[in-house]
Amino acid sequence: MGAGPGLGESLARRLASEGINIALASRDGVRLERLAGELRRGEVRASGFTCDVTDELSVQDLFQTVCREYGVPHLVVYALQSFGPGRTMDIEVPAFEAGWRHNCFGAFLVARAAARLMAAAGRGTIVLVGSTSALIGRENHLNLAAGKFGQRALAQVLAREMWSHGVHVVHVVIDADIRGDIPEEYPQSQPEDLAETICFLHRQPRTAWTSEIDLRPWNERFWEHC
Repeated sequence: MGAGPGLGESLARRLASEGINIALASRDGVRLERLAGELRRGEVRASGFTCDVTDELSVQDLFQTVCREYGVPHLVVYALQSFGPGRTMDIEVPAFEAGWRHNCFGAFLVARAAARLMAAAGRGTIVLVGSTSALIGRENHLNLAAGKFGQRALAQVLAREMWSHGVHVVHVVIDADIRGDIPEEYPQSQPEDLAETICFLHRQPRTAWTSEIDLRPWNERFWEHC
């Protein structure tokens, strides 16, 4: 969920390298066809889907379609982030609500749908990708922190509820900029390396599961990013 340049594309390629079929989803599913076509050059099945994660019916339709075409997912990754910087007293209600809906409410809808299917199957991994603002409420970051704090709470509650059903729920805190349009002189994480860690979490044996992990490059100061 939230497949796009950077982490989303890198994770899709990494999973496809292991022969895992891929369902890519974003608000604009048409633009995902290029990546899906690239992934299909091997023996992997891949498709792009349009989904508004803040709409319950859209999320339900997506999972119904994916299950019909691919079966119950083994891994679901929610990697959306919506950030509108501003001081609390200057933030307008629509901007605050949009941040909460994408950073928290959408994660709830997607994780709930995945959990229901995976619990019945007795297996699966749900990864919720967070940020520094999931742990620290910094000035000018309310629109991000309110939702990401909520997403972290969702991950903690869902892990306690789902692990006994064989469903691994893990919260990944990316305390870093991700390589992309940022000048290279700034510390940043390589999206391929972040994808490698997510794959590692999915492959963890049941007797040694992780519930939360924070990631940053070696030359990064702790808890300095959004």
